[in-house]
Amino acid sequence: MVKKTWNKSKKRVFICGYCNWCKKELLNDMGGWIITHTRKYFCHDGKDGSCFDKYCKLKDKQQKEQNEKRLSQNQIR
Repeated sequence: MVKKTWNKSKKRVFICGYCNWCKKELLNDMGGWIITHTRKYFCHDGKDGSCFDKYCKLKDKQQKEQNEKRLSQNQIR
C-alpha cells in the first residue's frame, strides 16, 4: 500500500507590498516594481507610464515650486 502524502505546490506567491500610487498588489513573481530609499513601492507597467515616473514628475514639480517660493521670499527682504 502506497502512503498518501501532502504535496506542496512548487510555486509560492506572496504579496510584497502595494503600489503607493495606484494601490495595486505587488507580488514576488510579478516583477516590474520599484522600491525607493524611503521604502515606497511603485509598479512599472509601461502602458501609460509607470507609477514611479508619475511620482517623480510630481515630486519634481513640487520641488521647483518650493524653490521659486524661496527665491521670491529672499528677494522681498
